[in-house]
Amino acid sequence: MKLPPNDAGQIKIAIATGNGVGATDHFGYALQFQIWDMSGPQARLLETRRNTPACGADRSEQRRDPLDVSVDLVADCRAVVVAKIGECGINRLNALGILVFETDDTVDAVVRELTGSTLLHGRHAA
Repeated sequence: MKLPPNDAGQIKIAIATGNGVGATDHFGYALQFQIWDMSGPQARLLETRRNTPACGADRSEQRRDPLDVSVDLVADCRAVVVAKIGECGINRLNALGILVFETDDTVDAVVRELTGSTLLHGRHAA
């Protein structure tokens, strides 16, 4: 499995959160993703990326699949944390080497759980 690219050794995760407090959003409906750097001893919030939700999007004038837009938005992350995600989203993210986690935990709990996780820091087969 190919790992997503990183910036200066960063290990990034994307958390779909509509309220900034919990992992509240379905991948296809997410309006934003918090991007966290998990590479150091303490996680740090890097940015919030605005998203155009894939589910329910008007496809009549779009040239790209709306799901591709969401996938591209988090393509530099090692993992994506969402409340829910469909099989198509999982398959597209996994094909890029991106792990997917479903939870209804708070952002703080997710970050605490994944800080130092061997899932993020371990090596995947190329």
